[in-house]
Amino acid sequence: MTKWQELILLLLLTLSFSGAALAQEKLDWDELSWEHRQILQQLEQEWDDMTAERQQRLIRGATRWEQMRPAQRQQARNQQQRFQNLAPQQQQLVRQRFQMFNSLSNQQQRQLRNIQQRFQNLPEQERQELRQRYQRQLQQLQRERQIQREAQQEIRESQQRMRQILRESNQQRQQSDPD
Repeated sequence: MTKWQELILLLLLTLSFSGAALAQEKLDWDELSWEHRQILQQLEQEWDDMTAERQQRLIRGATRWEQMRPAQRQQARNQQQRFQNLAPQQQQLVRQRFQMFNSLSNQQQRQLRNIQQRFQNLPEQERQELRQRYQRQLQQLQRERQIQREAQQEIRESQQRMRQILRESNQQRQQSDPD
């Protein structure tokens, strides 16, 4: 390698590492683009207290928002409104599922999205039948789990009775043995 090639390679490496490091640094509100400030304006007061990671996530979200078509934006608004109308427990469940989804590999996420898309493409009657079948299976599973819990409780109670019988039997034997 010539000295110029080494210098260019070193410069490229330095820039790529410094770009990655900058991506994790906190940003001042004024450093955001006008568009991002408009999208994130409700968060301006909290901005300086946020972690760099959260700031970066919000910036990525704002960038996605900018790239959405109007219909996609309206759909996102509707989803947000539905989420806000949920009970706190349901919101927590949605957050947990979201975190679980995000913890999946890209391939697993794609598979789930494909399944969801195939489901959405089914005629309404078939979707309804699938929902009903799922509900029946869920109810059956819940009944089976309840039976298992009851059986386990009965086993524990039987074991306790057996231990009690054995203790009493041992005590009687000890009392009747005239050592």
